[in-house]
Amino acid sequence: MSASVDVRLHRVGFRAGTDAELRALHAVEVPIQAERGSDRMPQPVASYIALARNLPSQFDDRAWLAETLDGTPVAAGYCWSNAAGDPQVMECDLLVRSDRRREGIGSRLFAEICDETNKGGRSMLTWSTFDVVPAGAAFSRRLGATVARVNRTSELRLADVDWSMIGDWAKAGRAQERGYRLEMIDGPFPEHLRADAVTFHHIMQTAPRDDLDVGDVLLDADHIAELDHALLEAGRMRWTALVRSSTGACVGGTEVTFEPGEPSVVLQQNTGIDPVHRGLGLAKWAKAAMLERIRHERPQVERIRTDNAFSNVPMLAINDVLGFKVIRARTEWQSNVNDARRSLSR
Repeated sequence: MSASVDVRLHRVGFRAGTDAELRALHAVEVPIQAERGSDRMPQPVASYIALARNLPSQFDDRAWLAETLDGTPVAAGYCWSNAAGDPQVMECDLLVRSDRRREGIGSRLFAEICDETNKGGRSMLTWSTFDVVPAGAAFSRRLGATVARVNRTSELRLADVDWSMIGDWAKAGRAQERGYRLEMIDGPFPEHLRADAVTFHHIMQTAPRDDLDVGDVLLDADHIAELDHALLEAGRMRWTALVRSSTGACVGGTEVTFEPGEPSVVLQQNTGIDPVHRGLGLAKWAKAAMLERIRHERPQVERIRTDNAFSNVPMLAINDVLGFKVIRARTEWQSNVNDARRSLSR
């Protein structure tokens, strides 16, 4: 691996980035995220800039851009901490254009990330790689990082759905007899429902983490408001189905988002039920109600994509019965920042 001498690195803004900086970052991201199979690329540059400008305040973001001497962007590095999450953890991402890999550019960017993590008093780095881009896993192994969790991305074609089964799930006889009900919310949560959104997010913290050594991310109502604002500014739409018990308390739910410029695809986001209320088919009910609504109100939708840990057996059981097929895998890695820095030096 040679050190690339025709590339310079410089710190840029993301939330506070100039339009030129964000356009350069976007130019790096578009082909690489497409290579990874991202559900959000190609993202319109206007939507990308709006996302950056409205990044919620809980995230403390840093970004670096690698450009050739003539100003062509070839790589980018990011790291961000989450004030609502584990104070020892720094998340990060590296994107190096496919024709400029194995030149040491990623190592130079990662060194910047390690230094910034140390400055911030954090000790753990986490990141993801994708099976369709083997270079990411190879780089992670050279750093001595450990695999913390492996996730699958799967896809459901609505043309293949057993709608008779969905109709049975949507009846939810046992649940309705016990007084459970669904509440649909379109777009941002109104102020009086933000506490329920917080509860739903906290329920999602019960999802399996495998060997991922990170603490809970605990949002509050202000975080929900900021996240919803960012969602709108980036041109995204969300439908949420909350599950309520006989007392009216939120005990779980499911949510989907619609990306700008991709009307045929829906992204299945969180689905979770409070452990105390499991075993009554509540997740099936919520997902069935959402599927029926998509079918009737969004006839242009052809596919639904979702991401789950391979260890999340109960959710995978539901998705497999629905007909979701695995299309790629994402691996989450973790490393002590000082160990990673020493590996880079070697």
